Amino acid sequence: MKNYFFAILSISLLISCASTKETNSQKKANTQVEKASIMLIENNQWELLTFNGKAAKEAGFVNTTPHITINKEKGSIGGNSGCNSFGGNAKVGESSITFGMFMSTKMYCDGVPETEFFKLLEGDVDYRIIGNKLLLSKEGKVFMEFQLKEK
Repeated sequence: MKNYFFAILSISLLISCASTKETNSQKKANTQVEKASIMLIENNQWELLTFNGKAAKEAGFVNTTPHITINKEKGSIGGNSGCNSFGGNAKVGESSITFGMFMSTKMYCDGVPETEFFKLLEGDVDYRIIGNKLLLSKEGKVFMEFQLKEK
């Protein structure tokens, strides 16, 4: 009877130890998620680099380069769309952001693809932070790339 008890106890300990181990890839993924969370909490400003595969200026943002600030804790986004200032709600998950309704100023800016900018940010958007770049995508296709602006 004692042998069965020790055998079951040994197996239980082995299983519990194995299930708490983290692989190197899991640790790396967790570190990246933590880093991304921190970068989206600290009111960092992100400046648009590319829009639908084109450099910001080539895409039509010639007067003002769009920028955004996403605050995970407050559940908010704000910034400039290349023409107008805007703000709204943003629910940040591990790999996606759900944007709510945006409010913005209503200045007229000829040729700026502002409507498309806001349309792409509607609903659920996947995100990744690689180094100092924030990539926003839908269905696996990156549509906006931002760079962390120096403070």
